[in-house]
This record gives sequence, structure tokens and C-alpha cells, in this order.
Amino acid sequence: MSYPRRVSQDALPATPVRLPRIRTGTTSPAPAAAVARPLRAMPLTRRYESMWLTPEGEIDSSTRIAPATPLFEEAFSGLARGSVLTAETGPVAIEDVVPGMRLLTAEGVFEQVTWVGSLVQYPATGGGPGSQDISEAPVGLTRITAEAFGAGRPMADLVLGPRARICLRDARLKRATGLDAAFVPARAFIDGVSVIEVSPVAPVTLYHLVLKRQSALKVMGLEFESYHPGDGAAEMIDPRMLLLFEALFPQMVSLAGFGRMRHPRLTRFEVEDMLGAF
Repeated sequence: MSYPRRVSQDALPATPVRLPRIRTGTTSPAPAAAVARPLRAMPLTRRYESMWLTPEGEIDSSTRIAPATPLFEEAFSGLARGSVLTAETGPVAIEDVVPGMRLLTAEGVFEQVTWVGSLVQYPATGGGPGSQDISEAPVGLTRITAEAFGAGRPMADLVLGPRARICLRDARLKRATGLDAAFVPARAFIDGVSVIEVSPVAPVTLYHLVLKRQSALKVMGLEFESYHPGDGAAEMIDPRMLLLFEALFPQMVSLAGFGRMRHPRLTRFEVEDMLGAF
């Protein structure tokens, strides 16, 4: 960070600076090229925080500025601050999770956390079309109210990031797809009553976790997908953007380090069609 500083008289140049003569009484037209040239939109960026487990078993951290695109934001915006998971030592809030901890998964085993990412989601300020302020980008978090999916599921209101996924185990899923479980967007269940889209009125810190083996984490009675970029993601990302994206995960050499996904994913539209058919 740079700070303004006062320049002392000793720092001023010894010889006077000759200023260009300004003619008065006439107005010079601006060059035509300068008038016709459109303003170049600056890409939106965001600050991303991450911690990871080094090969020596130590915890390292970094802060990076990277594009504010779905590819990057999804890796850092899963659970809102205050979400409670289960570690080997007992309940732990998401903001207190650090690499090296072992958390309970839906399969009933404890998996090691290798990476923790976070970002701050700011309220939309309504800056209007064309604004380049990241705080004015559309915001949409998902609030799942207590027991929206049954007794204790979740045990209390749970707030998820815009692209968070939960693990669905449902008889309707089995009949429609033949799958016993699938990761589905939480937004697919928004009904305005028990699952609600919300826009924060104050900054909200969102977190995501990478496990040694990808799985579904137990979070306040629900099963929440740990982060994975998706099978074959490296082949679908522009090579230059891929290098920038992979740099966010220093605990692995490449995206291949994520391994295979625990369950397949369904899109929001597939879930809505499936639920509407029953």
C-alpha cells in the first residue's frame, strides 16, 4: 500500500521548471481521435484470501487479486461466516477452520482439509449498468431456513454462496436419474418460503474448503459439497487463465490434484425439471 507524503524543499529541483505558454482568447478543439475513441472498460477484480497445507505440514497463506468471474468466485464462496461443521475435536465454525483439520463427511469419515479460501461479498449498491465497482455487481446468496429439508436439516438457518451445492439423496433423484446421490445447486430449491434468495445489507465473508479427497461435508444437518473445479475443468479453461487459476491452489501441482469427484453434478434446470415431474 502506498501513502501520500510531503515533499520537502530540499527535494525540489534546483533549476526552475519551464512551463508551456498558454494562449488566451482561443479555444483549441480536441483531436478527433481522442473524441472518437471509446472508453475501455476495466475488468472487474476481487481480493481472494487462501490458506493451504504445505508438503512439510505447515500452514501458509496468501492474498491475491484475480478476476471476479464465476470460475474464480465459485472456489471461494461456499459457506457464510457462522456455519458450523464437525471436526474430530467437536463443532467448529467455518471461520475457525484451518488446513490440517479433519472434518466429518456425509460418508461418516473424517477427511483432512488441505485448503481454505475466502472472499468478502459486498452489498449491491445499485451503481447502474456499466459500473466497474465490484460492490455494485449483482449479489445473490441462498438462505436455507431451519428444517427446510426435514427435521434438523438444517438445524438452524444456513447461508450459502451464489454457486454453492448441496448433496441430494432423494427417492425422486433415484427414480429420475438412477443416482443414489448428486451435487445440486442450492439455488434450485429457492421457493421464497423456506429457501430464500437474499442480498446482504452489510459485507459478508464467504468460505470454501478443499479436502484431501473430495466429498460432502456435514454442515448443521445438511450435506455440503467441498470445493472441486469439476472433472475435466483444465481442458475447458483458457490456458492463460488456467495458469492464474491454478496459482490459487499452491498445495497441488495442477488441477489434476483434486482427483475425482465424489458424486456427479446436476444443473439447476435438471433439478427443477426433476422436482416438477413428481
